[in-house]
Amino acid sequence: MRNAIRIGKLFGVEFRLDSSWLFIFALVIWSLVSVFSRWHPDWTIATGIIVAILAALAFFGSVLFHELAHSLVARIYGIPVRDITLHMFGGVSNIEREPPTPGAEFLIAIVGPISSVLLGIGMLVLVAFLTGVTMHGAQFESAEDAVAHMGPLTTLLVWLGPVNIMVGLFNLIPGFPLDGGRILRSILWKATGNLQRATRWSTTIGQLVGWAFIVMGIFMAFGYRVPFFGTGVGGGIWLGLIGLFLRNAAMQHQVGAAVEGALSGVHVGDVMRTNGPWVSASISLRTLVNEFFIHREDEAYPVFDGTQFVGVVAFEDMRRIPVEAWDLRTARDVMTKVTDLVTVKPTDDAFEALRLLGNAAVRQLPVLYEGALVGVVYQNDIARWLELHSRTGGRMAPPRPRHA
Repeated sequence: MRNAIRIGKLFGVEFRLDSSWLFIFALVIWSLVSVFSRWHPDWTIATGIIVAILAALAFFGSVLFHELAHSLVARIYGIPVRDITLHMFGGVSNIEREPPTPGAEFLIAIVGPISSVLLGIGMLVLVAFLTGVTMHGAQFESAEDAVAHMGPLTTLLVWLGPVNIMVGLFNLIPGFPLDGGRILRSILWKATGNLQRATRWSTTIGQLVGWAFIVMGIFMAFGYRVPFFGTGVGGGIWLGLIGLFLRNAAMQHQVGAAVEGALSGVHVGDVMRTNGPWVSASISLRTLVNEFFIHREDEAYPVFDGTQFVGVVAFEDMRRIPVEAWDLRTARDVMTKVTDLVTVKPTDDAFEALRLLGNAAVRQLPVLYEGALVGVVYQNDIARWLELHSRTGGRMAPPRPRHA
């Protein structure tokens, strides 16, 4: 989700839209136009479309509210939250590290479903108030007849209230990474005292839940009615896709937990390179290309001004400069300044460095000690350490740092 579009910020948490969100947004609008046309046959097409768009926006605003609840509780426990991203299957809070205790995990997880359920109940209470004011004393033959006499706002709330309650209840399903799966992990963590074991068990259950959704989706597509989910080809395909998403997400988290366990006790100083090529800030771009980028595999190099580390120049930086200007420009002109770089210290955890590499979408990070460059940690080197670790069955000691 690195290509997500930033749409705003609240309480220090950025809101982003993944490109896949546009598909589900359009699908929700299309579905709601059909629903509202059945509820209000007297509405014009324009009215139905406008209310459907507003309802879809309100729905995704509710998803943001759900995720923001997670994020705010996480921040109470001092856990950084990078952003909240809406995507095809809902939303995700990018909480940057695991909770410190099972209790924190439980509260961070459960606050989302509680928020959704309370929001839905609040909307239904508001519906009751509005209908009591606007239709006081009116007699209706059925609930459908009552809905048909509601205005656009009340109709929107009648649809959105139960949907929020269902979202809250659905997220309580004990399939990691759903909130219910995280609640289950907190309970297992408390019972075993081992986060890695709890993660392994909860992600395995999450994969089973994903497979269950896939199987139920197939049955629905073939005309069978599944309790709570119903029947139909469209619903079956959608449930199957959700199951596939949950299965893959659980597997990825399981792998991530395994990687974190393998890197336990390994620090950046254990895997960083302490010697390697660097370039002068005054080197021309043409010389940089001919002597470094063409003949070496590295995609970025530290830049020094004398003995002072001033930045990093990457292969991608060259794309911004026309070839005919390479003789006139230097590494200093295109480099990323040290103040703008993501850096680590030798004492930082190797897993944290790996996470930063992924977030920054780069393959290497400068390692600084008291402002001086003491090494570079590469994504490939951490991967090689993990490969060697797995081949030795976890008995390999952390490597000694290489010195110049």
